[in-house]
Amino acid sequence: MSAQAAPAGAPAPVVAALGTAFRGAIEQSAAKLVEMAGVAPRAGFESSEQVMDFVREGVERYTAILRAAGVQPE
Repeated sequence: MSAQAAPAGAPAPVVAALGTAFRGAIEQSAAKLVEMAGVAPRAGFESSEQVMDFVREGVERYTAILRAAGVQPE
């Protein structure tokens, strides 16, 4: 099962807005991410699609880690 950052078929402006929002969040929390998890976000996103790919990869990676650890959502 693949994690989705937006529903399949979401309009391009919605995906672009999500990409912009995620980019801002990533930029604001980059130092904290490095400090807490040793994860450095990629620099130089050129498109919303690249941001969404980065977010999707992170969701998939941490979902797998949490499942392997037996963590269940409440």
